[in-house]
Amino acid sequence: MDYRLYYWNIPFRGVFVELLLHEVGASYQRLDAREIYPDKSLQIDNPGMAPPYLYDYGMQKTIAQLPAIMLHLAHKYDYLPRSAEGQTQALKTVLDCGDVLMEVTRFYGLQMWDKAAWETFREERLARWMQLFEKTGCEHGLQQDRGFMLGSSISMADIAVTALFGTLTHCYPALAADLNRYAPFIAALVQRVEQRPALSDFLAQQRQQYGNAYCGGEIQRSLQQMLG
Repeated sequence: MDYRLYYWNIPFRGVFVELLLHEVGASYQRLDAREIYPDKSLQIDNPGMAPPYLYDYGMQKTIAQLPAIMLHLAHKYDYLPRSAEGQTQALKTVLDCGDVLMEVTRFYGLQMWDKAAWETFREERLARWMQLFEKTGCEHGLQQDRGFMLGSSISMADIAVTALFGTLTHCYPALAADLNRYAPFIAALVQRVEQRPALSDFLAQQRQQYGNAYCGGEIQRSLQQMLG
């Protein structure tokens, strides 16, 4: 066993880590976040405020914060661009994905959506995010049927973008039309990455298990009301 991953029984942020673990062929055990959060969250190495947490058997330490976990795995399994600039861009992509998660869930459920607020967000902010990812990919040679976010090789940036938009469009199919409209090359990239042998079976099993569950709680119900 290489890792233990602590997260809730939903995809949301956990699927980012799981996709990368499956892509690199690492073995891991998935455990309920409640084994650490909240009571033991100050007792682990490098304490983190909230899940996911990844325990690395090799270093015998726990890593918190999604971007830190992704960067740790990407360094370890060579899923980063070669240049320092490319590595910075890969980290930025993961951070951008985290910002989208926060905005889609209105700061993780601090507020619920109403129709007017959701329509404004969807038509303006979410559309702009999609265009941002599309522009980044195009600047590095991404095309409809080839290429990746940051060049000719897959990196953690592609895994993160797939986790973000693949999960969103699976859980809320109405958003697939938005992605195809504002970021057609990203939509095609997500499909290609999801079809990789290491990922397709995992995603099929996870989606069968969780159905359309996304982030849980009242904010998930609020999103469902907005998107049907």
